[in-house]
Amino acid sequence: MKILSNSTSPFARVARIALIEKGVSAEGLRMMNPWGEDAEMARLNPASRVPTLELPSGVPLTESLLILLWLEKTRPEPSLLGSGADLDGIMSKAGLAMGVIEAMANLVTGRMQIDPGFEGAKVGRKRVGTVVEGFRRLEADPPAYAGGVPDIAVLATVVAVDYLPLRFPDHPWVEPIPKLQALRDAVSDRPAYADTKPYV
Repeated sequence: MKILSNSTSPFARVARIALIEKGVSAEGLRMMNPWGEDAEMARLNPASRVPTLELPSGVPLTESLLILLWLEKTRPEPSLLGSGADLDGIMSKAGLAMGVIEAMANLVTGRMQIDPGFEGAKVGRKRVGTVVEGFRRLEADPPAYAGGVPDIAVLATVVAVDYLPLRFPDHPWVEPIPKLQALRDAVSDRPAYADTKPYV
């Protein structure tokens, strides 16, 4: 099994954490630059996005949450959906965190590929608002974690928390998120999180 990834992509990190927590070997990990021309990436995924997972059969799987869904179906234990007691709440918070991740990634792409001042444009301001409000809601009611394998809400929230200082270290709209940072610290020693920490 091979996964095409990147050291900064939060989407790739979601998939990599899920794979590790499910006990899937990362021996086929290949770090790459999705902005560059890459024949293997183009063959497996016309969108040229990470993560892209190539199964032993040669079938490619793309998009982080679809990879996670495939993992849940093919390897149900340990589940990343929680105990089932509050599935609605878990999925709602996971969706909120993924929305924050998506908005931050849009901001990074916008300023790298379109305009360095993208955050000040109409769409950029909307994405900033999504990030700020999303973190406010998650900080007000963080995903619960009491040990063991973190669920998808914890996973996505921690990925968002780690991506924020990587890409927006000194931005004036970044607000304190002590509860979410404590959540991140609670899982940071797990290999799935420690071994996938993003870097530029």
